[in-house]
Amino acid sequence: MNKIASSKHNPEVNSYYFMPALILEVLLQVVRQDALLALASFLFVFIYLRIMVGSWFLACIGMTEILFSVPVSWFLYNTIFRVKYFDFLNTLTLFIVAAIGADDIFIFMDAYSLSGQSKDPEILESLESRMSWVYRRTGFAMAITSATTCSAFLCTLITPLAGVQAFGIFAATVILIDYVLVMTLFCTAVVIYHNKYERPGCCSSCSAGCRTIDPSSTQEAFAKVNNDDDFKQDRISTFFRTKMSPFINTPLNRLFLGIAFLLWLVIAVIYALRITPTKEEEQFLSEDHPLQKSITILNRAFPIAEDDDGLNIHFIWGLNKVSRKGVSPLTDPEFFGNPKFMDTFEFNEVCQTEMLQVCTDLKQNDLYAPYIKQAGGLGAVSCFIEELAAYNVLGSLDDCMSVLSGQWKNETWQIPEADIPAMMQSFIYERSCYSDEGSSIIEQYKDNLGFDGTAVRFAGLSVESSVIDPFSTLPEKNVREQYDKMIEISKKFDDVMIDACGGKTLMTDLDTKFVFMNNQRIYIRSALTSSILGVCIAFTVLLVSTRVFHIAFFATLSIICVLVSVTGSMVIIGWDLGSIEAILISIVAGFSVDYVVHLAHSYVQSSGNTAERITQAFGEMGIS
Repeated sequence: MNKIASSKHNPEVNSYYFMPALILEVLLQVVRQDALLALASFLFVFIYLRIMVGSWFLACIGMTEILFSVPVSWFLYNTIFRVKYFDFLNTLTLFIVAAIGADDIFIFMDAYSLSGQSKDPEILESLESRMSWVYRRTGFAMAITSATTCSAFLCTLITPLAGVQAFGIFAATVILIDYVLVMTLFCTAVVIYHNKYERPGCCSSCSAGCRTIDPSSTQEAFAKVNNDDDFKQDRISTFFRTKMSPFINTPLNRLFLGIAFLLWLVIAVIYALRITPTKEEEQFLSEDHPLQKSITILNRAFPIAEDDDGLNIHFIWGLNKVSRKGVSPLTDPEFFGNPKFMDTFEFNEVCQTEMLQVCTDLKQNDLYAPYIKQAGGLGAVSCFIEELAAYNVLGSLDDCMSVLSGQWKNETWQIPEADIPAMMQSFIYERSCYSDEGSSIIEQYKDNLGFDGTAVRFAGLSVESSVIDPFSTLPEKNVREQYDKMIEISKKFDDVMIDACGGKTLMTDLDTKFVFMNNQRIYIRSALTSSILGVCIAFTVLLVSTRVFHIAFFATLSIICVLVSVTGSMVIIGWDLGSIEAILISIVAGFSVDYVVHLAHSYVQSSGNTAERITQAFGEMGIS
């Protein structure tokens, strides 16, 4: 199928295929491909770790602690925190922890290497003093960045969307556990590395015959301090110290960089202000996948025709809004609340009469034609009360011609409330005259007729939208226009139905199109509030860590510029604001502070004039 649908198969004819039975197979194929990509990414991180730390032993331990942080976090997430909701977004944490975990390892190893080049003999006096300096230096810096990143993820709790909340909690837990493992497991591994494996060729494998290195790297560094020998720096640190730092310290270069950055920032702001919520639900396939092309064509290329299904919008009497008491999607994702029935609802003759009048109005009123799909000149309205009334007059629904003609309206068709339970026992099993498949009444009107065996607890009708269908997703503006009109119609019904049936009209759809419409607005609101909160947290962290207001201010300003640049870039490349994009914007501040706080902290700890402190900060932290 893929071969036939390929553009290379026939350049003159576009071929597409669609079959529901193929969707599961395609999704399984996508899962297998994504699993291979995940393995490839972890392999890349492992190889990069090996190159940067220069040891197979440390690379293996580092990769182990990164991977081990996931099951430990899952135990805390599921057992201790009692969070049972697991969304596909949570799987993205694997890639996040691989990047952040590797970064923490690099910071720790950079500090370890830097300690070996120290001119302070107190640091190199022993392994204990050296590791104490490394532990204090990296522990504080990584604690700040890890706390900020965790806070950025926890900012997702602002949104009411359970999937986004679950991702934020799980990701924050994984980052915290990764930090703990770096400061414990990996720190212990560095001590073993120092004693057994640091000297090249000392030991090729972990065997019983591995001897302690003598003299150790710490002893050699201590001897160089006493002899006033120079230390050899790695190439990356040398590049940042001798190339990047002089470039930044040159005023003319800073001027050109500032102008170029301001031009980009203006462009980024313009595009960032144009961001819009997603007009579609999340896709599992890429746009160029043959099956996705077919789905897109079916959803977008063909407008709703008379024979197509429109979105069923229900008007119900006898039901209140669902009681949300005790609802916690995170801890109990299967419990959505309890239905609340109106004790004042009465399905009496007056209520039945007004319900039939509402059905007739929805079918024949031209004011509703732009919103309700038209079939044969009438609105597409599903009313069980019509067949119930015909059944009461005719005694059965066998003669569908008489039922559909409406001749029964000329007689007294209303049913006394006391007779309804007995009549319903047989009526609900009659064959519906409005069903093309020959469905029974209870099947045809299962969403509009609430009969519990003794009484009608709720009753209603449904209309088919002329604009919205159950399969595709429209922009929020289009859906909200339909939603507002249906709310307006329901309030108009209340003028009569409150007195006739004893309750207000409840309007809803069961395909969650109105829910998704609301989510589109939530994406923008949550992205905005979470990003603002993340920037405030970043500023607080920077101020606490540097204790210099102007450095914290300018560092936060750079984070804001990163946030604007990321948002503008999303719009430039054609992305809309969906759940993943909203999360991305929410955590940008937390991720950005990782880069800023290390450089700012190093600058504050450095000595000398501004140029010298910049050079020292670049030399120490540029590699990380």
